Amino acid sequence: MTDSTSADDLKTSSIVSAVLVLVLVIGIGASLISVYVDRERQRDLQQWEARLGLVADTKIEALQARLDADQTSLGELAFNASVQLYLSRAIAARGAGADSTAEASLGYLRNLLTATAERTGFVSATQVAIPANLPRPVVGGLGLYATDLSPVVTTAGMPALAAPIADAARTALADGTPQISEFQRDSQGRVVYAYALPVQAVLGTEQSQAATPVGVVVGLRDAAVSLFPALASGGVFAQQSESLLLALSDGEVVYVSPTRDGAAPMRRRMPADRDRLAAAAALQKPGRFVQLDNYAGEPVLQVSRGLRDRNWVVAQQVDARQALAEADSRRRFLTTSLSLLLISVVALYIAAWRHGSSVRSRHRADELSEQASKLHRQTMLLHALTDNLDALTLLVDPQWKIVFTNEAVARLTGAEIQELLGQRVHAALGSAVGRSLQVGAELSRQSGESDCQPLKLQFNGDERSYQASFIAVDKLGDLANAMLIVLTDVTELQFARVRHARLLDNLVATLAQVIDLHDAYSAFHSARMAEVADELAAELRMSDADRQTLHFAATLANIGKIMLPRDILMKTGELEESERKLLETHVARGMELLHSLDFEGPVLSTIAQKQELLDGSGYPRGLQGSEMSLPGKVLAVSNAFVALVSPRAYREALTVNGALDALMQEADVKYDRHVLAALFHVAENRIDWSRWSRRQPANDA
Repeated sequence: MTDSTSADDLKTSSIVSAVLVLVLVIGIGASLISVYVDRERQRDLQQWEARLGLVADTKIEALQARLDADQTSLGELAFNASVQLYLSRAIAARGAGADSTAEASLGYLRNLLTATAERTGFVSATQVAIPANLPRPVVGGLGLYATDLSPVVTTAGMPALAAPIADAARTALADGTPQISEFQRDSQGRVVYAYALPVQAVLGTEQSQAATPVGVVVGLRDAAVSLFPALASGGVFAQQSESLLLALSDGEVVYVSPTRDGAAPMRRRMPADRDRLAAAAALQKPGRFVQLDNYAGEPVLQVSRGLRDRNWVVAQQVDARQALAEADSRRRFLTTSLSLLLISVVALYIAAWRHGSSVRSRHRADELSEQASKLHRQTMLLHALTDNLDALTLLVDPQWKIVFTNEAVARLTGAEIQELLGQRVHAALGSAVGRSLQVGAELSRQSGESDCQPLKLQFNGDERSYQASFIAVDKLGDLANAMLIVLTDVTELQFARVRHARLLDNLVATLAQVIDLHDAYSAFHSARMAEVADELAAELRMSDADRQTLHFAATLANIGKIMLPRDILMKTGELEESERKLLETHVARGMELLHSLDFEGPVLSTIAQKQELLDGSGYPRGLQGSEMSLPGKVLAVSNAFVALVSPRAYREALTVNGALDALMQEADVKYDRHVLAALFHVAENRIDWSRWSRRQPANDA
């Protein structure tokens, strides 16, 4: 009795220990899967933050350039000595009565104002004739006003100064500094804003000594003509995206630009204290990356940027569900795959434990009973696991008859599981599918190990892509030489990969536009370098992966220059030593900007070798020939060649033959001889150099 009780206690203890180990394995596996999937999501969000930030930077730079250009044009008018003199005379003549001198002053000011307005786009050069009894449509204008804001002379159609514009003019007169008014809607419903710049008195007068302005110049702009087009510039996304110009007024978010749902400019206002409103977050702290709701309550990813010296903000938004759809699909696939792996481990653990129990059985009859029970439980477990998965699962015998299948196969064929058991695969799934699976299984048997193959299979007239796994099962009960087939539908995953590649191409194009906008002298250097690098890669018979890596590296090689001051990039004279040192940092800065992007090849390490030379005299790391990759050597030669055939401030551009001769003198010293030989062949047979002469010259470090 004691021995029996002890044996029962030992068996119970063994079961409890096994269950505890099983629970621990499941818990640890589930936690690791959760952590891994969460990291994947954060990486996707970081990539979107970088993409949206680059597009937002492009748009804010275009808007700021528009404002600066208008203010510079009006500054030339306000600081014109003739304008100061004639405006002072015209205002002084008001009290003394009109005379020929006053009329001449007004005539000069009117002509100068009209010419400036037409040149700078404040009014159209061609006025459209309209009936005399209809109000003239306001599209902009210029005006000179006295200190009491009474008009002295204005362009045709310049309206009376509304409250926001008048306030800006008064501030300009009081502070003596240029001002930009807040947005307002005119009588035609257009969004307008104005610049106000004080006009100082002529030097030598009492007013000039007191630094008191004699008047103010006001320029009126239509935002739909001058600002809104800048929001449409820059890169585009495959997903639904929107660029918004926002302002804060009386505790409300004002959507200055029109919205995608058709709302007119400045017609949409929303409370600024709404927690989930993305536009409110942009106005509160410009520059942040957030995932909130837009004005329609739809989730969006947003990056915002503020305009200098203004409370205006540009918000770049993209539909969060579309943007993260590919990533969510990939994470679901990873979760399913890893969960299936975890379940397989658990199943193997259970099977091993059960097998150990059966071995310890004393009698053959008990052994057979236990095995039958185990087989039944395993079958039920397999059904419980596989029936909830979308993967098609089949176990076939050597005659290709179905021994086991899951609910996914039953749903696909429209038959019950019991009806499929015993049928040949060719009859159950179709002869074409059966032949494809049989060929795949034969290849797996020949390799002698489990094989995973891509297959295109057609079910019910619909062709889809599958990842087919063939696992040989030598012995399963009385069944020998069986084959387990698992078909995972990867059609959507392949589509997602194509969309990812297209999105990366669009991003590279956007980055190239950013380089062109920031450094006009390098506008075509990257494009030409990419063209030469592509030809050299073809001539050297480089692999498709290396050619793609080299193309991206050549296109993005100058991205680091957007972090350098423009006065250094635009300088025509010889750079000082400190300026040269700063310019040489553009390679490292470019890699810092691009480090978070997910390139398939070594794009960053190739960019890092753009300025390296075989003898170690290059920068930033001073690499030598054996330390440089072939794409890096090709990029270095392409960069040097394009620089030589482009004009510089201190020399004319070399001819193609002159550049080739200069490079050949550095063969095996600074540049790879094989790459230079390929360049000679490309120069003579492939590239039409006359196309380059029609473009602006490039400028490179």
